[in-house]
Amino acid sequence: MLIITTSRKTSKRARIFTRDLSHVIPGSKRVNRGKKSIGGLGRLAMKEGFRRILIVGNIGGRPSSLMFLNAIPSELEFLPVKISMSGVTLRKEMTKRRSPFMRRLGVAFTGPNLEGFGKGFSSGLGLEEPIELRSLDEGVKLAEFCDVALIVRQEDSSSIASFFSTNPYFELGPKMYLGGLRSVVNGGNPST
Repeated sequence: MLIITTSRKTSKRARIFTRDLSHVIPGSKRVNRGKKSIGGLGRLAMKEGFRRILIVGNIGGRPSSLMFLNAIPSELEFLPVKISMSGVTLRKEMTKRRSPFMRRLGVAFTGPNLEGFGKGFSSGLGLEEPIELRSLDEGVKLAEFCDVALIVRQEDSSSIASFFSTNPYFELGPKMYLGGLRSVVNGGNPST
């Protein structure tokens, strides 16, 4: 489904974050970026049968953005969404629980003002439309649709996205503090 990697100039925290993501996103594979170009990542994805690439950007030693690419046989296409983050909480900072075996990922959001983030994650990850929940407690109902859910919610004044096991229902992490959504012109940023 998804290759997860970092931008070229990365940090230890960004590498741990990509490892955390690979543990909670079913069908994903973490790849060390090294000197691979965007084209090299695309060729690797197509060779191994992956449809999407997620690149974790890094500023000042912290994970700062998520950019998605579509790996199609004829070309590599930047998807029209870039999600900026003001910070992350790693899984080891949240829980000592191991990730259960998961097969299906879903996206949900609580409240209409977070629908854009929900749709951005769904589109980037190549999933169906996100599900709107009235509250975080309703996440338990997601077990009929998926094993793990990325739920976008408002907490105090922050927009947060975090992964939850749906049965039993508990927060897996990692947790992302969302900064904003930005449109990306096809062709993207070659320095990523």
